[in-house]
Amino acid sequence: MNRTGIIRTATITGVAAALSLAAIVPALAAPQASPLSNPLAAPAADPVTTVADLDGDGEIERVSAQLTGDNDQVISATVNGSFTSIHLGADSSVPLEAPRVADLNGDGRAELIVAQSVGANTTFFTALHYDGRNLSQVVDEHSKPLFVAEGGGVAAHLGYQCTPLNGGGRTFEVVASEADDVSAEPLTYSGTRTVYTLRDGALTTRSSLPITSRPVTDPVLGADAATCAQTGS
Repeated sequence: MNRTGIIRTATITGVAAALSLAAIVPALAAPQASPLSNPLAAPAADPVTTVADLDGDGEIERVSAQLTGDNDQVISATVNGSFTSIHLGADSSVPLEAPRVADLNGDGRAELIVAQSVGANTTFFTALHYDGRNLSQVVDEHSKPLFVAEGGGVAAHLGYQCTPLNGGGRTFEVVASEADDVSAEPLTYSGTRTVYTLRDGALTTRSSLPITSRPVTDPVLGADAATCAQTGS
């Protein structure tokens, strides 16, 4: 096979690690002091906004994302009169994107999909949930923040989608695959499709399906982010 530099992994967290996402996007883990509190800091860019029902009570909250420094953004919202915010890594070389509004488990409470690194063909995201008091990152089974890749060009097929469950709810599914041979016609991809359930901001693996030399039109490679949208968003 003609390897293209995109490394096949069992989960999207592995993809992020393999591509050294932590090096690409600094300040992913710990909250930082806001440059807004530093009178010597450069002025912050104008915020971008969206709306979401973060606590599932039927009331819509306004969510803001603002670039507050080099490779740093703050995501904020006011829920039932209480303000919450979190600092995340950002790609300050491109215009800041408003968070995507999603419902990854179909419980009526929105998660936020936040872009952190934007490349020529691939964008990396993390996910936030509201725990009743604060915004915090969705974590995997090892308590590590979730990172999701989308795109990949012809060299890889990366993305996510949600699938309804019988009886209600959704699964959150991540596709991580690479081209077997970028010069082949037609192109085929190999990797994994990992199916998660989400509860209280933590993911649990439900299944992991190997993908072997499948064309991009094969349903196992399906990745439609719009399927994760919160109803009414």
